[in-house]
Amino acid sequence: MVITLDPQTTAYLEPFKALTPAEQKIVTQALKQVTSVEAVDPVADALANAITGKSFSRQERIQLEMETLSKHFQHRRQLLDPSFTAVQVAQLLGTSRQTPHDRVNSQTLLAIKENGKLCFPSWQFDPAGPDGVIDGLPAVLKALEMSDYAKLNWLTRVNPYLDSQPPIQALKTGQKERVLAEASSVGAGQWS
Repeated sequence: MVITLDPQTTAYLEPFKALTPAEQKIVTQALKQVTSVEAVDPVADALANAITGKSFSRQERIQLEMETLSKHFQHRRQLLDPSFTAVQVAQLLGTSRQTPHDRVNSQTLLAIKENGKLCFPSWQFDPAGPDGVIDGLPAVLKALEMSDYAKLNWLTRVNPYLDSQPPIQALKTGQKERVLAEASSVGAGQWS
C-alpha cells in the first residue's frame, strides 16, 4: 500500500529527514509521548495560551515539538563541529587511547557522547596550555555542577558577566579567575 502525503505534511518531515537515525529515534519517542492521550497537560496548555493568546490543536503541538527537537539537534551538531574522536585526541596529546577517556572521567577534558562515541570539542585544546588544554579549563569543568552537554552550552554561550563573551573565549584571554568565579556561582542561588 502506497501512502501519499500532502505537501504540508511532506514539508513537516524535512527536518526529521535531516536527523541521524539515533536522533530520529529520540524524536519518535518524544512524539509518541506528545501524541498520547496522557500527554495532554492542562497547565502547559494554559501557559501556552497565556503566552501566545492561542490554543494549540494536537497536530499543532506535534509540529511544534518536532520543530523544537529538530532545532535542538541542529544546535547540538553546531556545538560539536568541529570535534575530535578519542583516538585523535590521544594522537594530538601523545598519550594512550585510554587517556582521553580517563581525562573525561576526571573532568580535565570535555567530551559529549554522540552516536556511541565521545566527541571532544576542538576549541578546548591549546598546545601552550597545561596538559594540552586551555589554562583553567579543568578547574572550570570541575566547578560546573551540570551535565557535560550543559557545560558545553555554558562554555560557548555569551555571558554578560564576562563582558559579553563566551566563557571559553574569556579563558583563552587569560581571565581564568573570573570564569572560575562565574562557573562556581552557577546554581549557587538554588535552595538545597
